[in-house]
Amino acid sequence: MKIALIGINSRYIHKNLAIYSLYSYVKEDSNKYSLMEFSINEPFDKIFYSIYSNSFEVIAFNVYLWNKELVLNLINSLKKLNPEIKIVLGGPEINDTYQKNSNIDYLIIGEGEIPFKKLINSNFINKERILKTKDEYLDLNQLPFVYQDFLDELNNKIIYYEGSRGCPFQCSYCLSGSDNKLRLKNPDKIYEEIKILVEAGVRQVKFIDRTFNANPEWAINIVENLKKLGDYNCNFHIEASIDKMNIKLLSMLENCQDKLFQLEVGIQTTNLKTLRAIGRYNDFEKIAENCQRIIAKGNIHIHTDLIAGLPFEDYNSFKKSFNEVYSIKAHMLQVGFLKVIPNTRMYEDAEKLEIKYQSNPPYEVIATKWISTLELLKIKYVETGVDTFYNNSVFRQTFNYFDKLRIDFFEFFQYIGQKIFFRKDFLSISDKFDFLYQVTLEYFNTNLIIYSDEHFLAVLKLDWYLNLKDKKRPKIFTDELYVDIKNYIGKTDNINKYKVIELPFIVIQNGVDYEINENGKANKYMIDYTIKRSIYDYPLLTLIDSLDQF
Repeated sequence: MKIALIGINSRYIHKNLAIYSLYSYVKEDSNKYSLMEFSINEPFDKIFYSIYSNSFEVIAFNVYLWNKELVLNLINSLKKLNPEIKIVLGGPEINDTYQKNSNIDYLIIGEGEIPFKKLINSNFINKERILKTKDEYLDLNQLPFVYQDFLDELNNKIIYYEGSRGCPFQCSYCLSGSDNKLRLKNPDKIYEEIKILVEAGVRQVKFIDRTFNANPEWAINIVENLKKLGDYNCNFHIEASIDKMNIKLLSMLENCQDKLFQLEVGIQTTNLKTLRAIGRYNDFEKIAENCQRIIAKGNIHIHTDLIAGLPFEDYNSFKKSFNEVYSIKAHMLQVGFLKVIPNTRMYEDAEKLEIKYQSNPPYEVIATKWISTLELLKIKYVETGVDTFYNNSVFRQTFNYFDKLRIDFFEFFQYIGQKIFFRKDFLSISDKFDFLYQVTLEYFNTNLIIYSDEHFLAVLKLDWYLNLKDKKRPKIFTDELYVDIKNYIGKTDNINKYKVIELPFIVIQNGVDYEINENGKANKYMIDYTIKRSIYDYPLLTLIDSLDQF
């Protein structure tokens, strides 16, 4: 019997943990199984014919919000050509309603390894169409290393890794909220497996653990082990409840090697009534304190999350949440929108709470009794402005300058985001510099924001040469931005590795911040592109008196 395990990922660079976990658990004859991965960005025909041409007898799909429609299209087409083929669907998206589709033979709800193995043992003639794990929980320490047979495929990939299952918290919008049995994989086993991954050339390991520090001692043990892998070109992404992080773990993270870890902090809202309604218990002051402590150290990328459309949060409340979370100055701020996902408590309570959402994936909120559709559109503008400019690290120093002004950042991002939201043309990176300059001037002048055009242009210039020295220059840079130093550098092949720029302020090296030079004097800085520093890979800046020293 030929069995296919198929994952359709959101990006080509990702690997689908679910199908590898299934394979590692059920394989007794590796020639019996084929693992196939695709991206939702690939043409339907390419995916369909790649599957059909292999004449599989059983096809198991891993279904998520982002690939549901594509998967359903595939199985309906495959069944038309071969009604005898067995179709199995599993994954976070699957619920009882899928049994209405007669082209689906089996549905696996919840953890898939044990039910899928039962199907195999029954030779796919199981009488039950819906299979659930019930109380049969898999011991993660008994699960073989899921990527062992595929190490030659992992170079430069982003790998999802599971150190635990379950979550002690009960957030109403999250699928993990219904699985409160926290199960941990042995830290030594985790270290052994991740060491194999980094040696195989994996670029990033993303822990899918819902709350990495739910068990503090376990988390400390993991971090201590991962720090041993600092010499590999790989980093580790974890989701943590940072307000509940103990001092020892926090200290370990802020003193670890640069860029070894990325930390995602799901804040979602600062509205206390909303937090109670969704089953979260955040201490925002502690979140801000701990985030800023790590940010000040400058070694870890901090990613914060907000969700619009939650119960009891109206437009003004969300604006307040946004500005408070923005004040943390995390390296990334994701503005998301509530997804009313089947099998969650939010899904069950949506009608009672008068939450309206899209009928099809991603089931995104379109209105609530607290916030209107047009207000959500305004927040879409904010999301667009944040993603285009703030979450683009190229503009980091420009936003450092904006922080020194009296700006309502929610209103500011809404203003610039609305200018982009309905655009049909593509903005190149140089276009974005021109666009940000022009639209920001409009906003500043309309809202009587006091600013210095000289300093604004200077920080844009600084951002350009910290990140994009060889790209096509923006139109706003009409003057020569740097001094040609080819006569001062010994070897001609080093000419493009150094530049000198003049700035009307004093650059501070820790994180590349700056202080306004009150006397107006321009300072010359040598930029050395042979040395990379900070989590942004900035070149080294050195204050110089003149080029004569070279």
